[in-house]
Amino acid sequence: MAVDVNLIRAYTNGLVAVTDFGVTGATAPTNASSPLNASFKEIGAVSEDGITEATSQDRTDVYIWQGATLARRIAGQYAKTITVAAAETNMTTLGVNYPGSTITQTAEGVSIAEKPPVTDIRQWVVHGVDGTRALRLYIPRGEVTERGDVVWSAGDITIYEWQVSCYVDVSGNVMYRYYLDESLATP
Repeated sequence: MAVDVNLIRAYTNGLVAVTDFGVTGATAPTNASSPLNASFKEIGAVSEDGITEATSQDRTDVYIWQGATLARRIAGQYAKTITVAAAETNMTTLGVNYPGSTITQTAEGVSIAEKPPVTDIRQWVVHGVDGTRALRLYIPRGEVTERGDVVWSAGDITIYEWQVSCYVDVSGNVMYRYYLDESLATP
């Protein structure tokens, strides 16, 4: 197979959007180019590290006596996560970072009566752009299951880092992928 550098992608721009606390019924995207439903709110700027998509799956190795050799690897537990660090402090990022807390806009800004995080399953969209091409990931049921430290520093900006665990929907899918890419389109 010949190398084609025109097929190399670098999604260096885009957005991350999420529905409000507990909202899982917003109209889902079905392609990479249509505007998102108004229920999806952007988290704003993302740190320079971008977005990390991770997949893990356990395997159980089965060996046989003859030759003490590997005969089979049985698939086990599966997990899909997205890690993102929001670089803006806005109502959306505060809502994601402090689920179940009372967040009130005031004349000065915001007050938060912070409670321990509660279960907070939402819909998520990660949309990457590379020139005229795009990749949209739709997560029908995602929850922030790990939060990074919020650091106040003279040498860096304050970010809200989250690991979003993707749960299966009623169809058994953890994520939907939509590519806007003429090189992949029907000939």
